[in-house]
Amino acid sequence: MDISATRVLIGNGISVIACIVLAVSGYVKSKDLTLILQTIQMGLCAVVCIVLGAGGAAVVNILCVPRNILAQKDKLNIPAKVILCLLIGVLSVVFNQRGVIGFIPVIPTIIYTIYMDKLDKDKFKFLVIFMMAFWTIHDFLIQSYVTTVFNVISIITSAVAIYRIRKDMKAGAGDQ
Repeated sequence: MDISATRVLIGNGISVIACIVLAVSGYVKSKDLTLILQTIQMGLCAVVCIVLGAGGAAVVNILCVPRNILAQKDKLNIPAKVILCLLIGVLSVVFNQRGVIGFIPVIPTIIYTIYMDKLDKDKFKFLVIFMMAFWTIHDFLIQSYVTTVFNVISIITSAVAIYRIRKDMKAGAGDQ
């Protein structure tokens, strides 16, 4: 798909804001705050995907907003997960404009949706790293270069957060 330089610049401009939020979400310790920041970031990234002609990925981002809201309110139950995963799968096929590239973020997003509320803090951060690795590949291929760089930063900050969580757990165990 041929995207004009103007669209690439606009998309990457919007990505700057989205990616600042993304980087912060990987660094915070709180799972709830991580989900709130990811929700804001996903809304902005949906706009970026639309600008860059990645309709399937835009749908994935848009559907992740209600997912995160439900998760934050402890209402992301099995029926909600099934409905969201089916919608992500079906609508990403319907709106995919990028062939195989358009499907790169779908599977990890479905896996994330299934397990996001079942994991402790550090395993949750590992799940974020897994999902972000796939989005990094996708974003590079759709020419969202700013997002690609910030995805790498998010992976690094999530790894730092895992270290901090484990360090705090060890410090707490030593106090007993």
